[in-house]
Amino acid sequence: MPEILAFRGLLVGVMHYEYTTNLFGDATMASKLVRAVPSVIKPLADALSDGHRYPPGEMFRFFLGSVMEVWGYQPWYPVPADALPLVQQAIGCYDQALSKEEPFKDILGILYEELASHGGKQLLGQFFTPWSIASMMARMNADPDHPTAGNGLRAFSDPACGSGVMLLAKANQLLEVHGPDELRNWQFHGCDIDGICARMTAIQLAANCAVHRLEIGEIIIQQGNTLSLSETKTMIMYATAPPKVALAS
Repeated sequence: MPEILAFRGLLVGVMHYEYTTNLFGDATMASKLVRAVPSVIKPLADALSDGHRYPPGEMFRFFLGSVMEVWGYQPWYPVPADALPLVQQAIGCYDQALSKEEPFKDILGILYEELASHGGKQLLGQFFTPWSIASMMARMNADPDHPTAGNGLRAFSDPACGSGVMLLAKANQLLEVHGPDELRNWQFHGCDIDGICARMTAIQLAANCAVHRLEIGEIIIQQGNTLSLSETKTMIMYATAPPKVALAS
């Protein structure tokens, strides 16, 4: 599987779930979306709300699928040719938003909360944890005993990861308290039954590492029902930090 690649470098060469309702296609809805999001992600919301024949919810899926495909993963939600320029613009806007925010801040979760219909989220039991709460929980449990993965890394898992906010908050806390080298000692494992959520988590963890030049020991993101012992889960992302190169004495 591909390792974490340089997000910015990949953007140079490149200049999906059934929530779509008539509400997404309404121009008033798109306008309200842009006004509702924080200013740092407003350009991203603008790009995803200007799809004309494609509603914001579908544009968001185009965006997620495109980022994963740029990184070398299999196509997930093919982008129509007439939507590609705006999707490419959205990728650039996301890159800019990442560079302006503190590392591992939840960006896509905020945007998705505005995109998804309230009824649609309820059907899947989706109620995302706000960043402030996730950050507080990570700091309240700053140094608990964590299980060790088979490769010796300390493991942090979220069986219903949503946008990845709990994993992101943990990474943010480790970076703030212990510094960047500590991130290499951890395995982050997330799973969600929703393909959009699983991809949001994968993208947010990997893109933050690339843009902020950080390395997490291992990232494992899957799609599937965590409570099912028989169901085969789909691997969305498996990424490892590159081995450290010993400096010549």
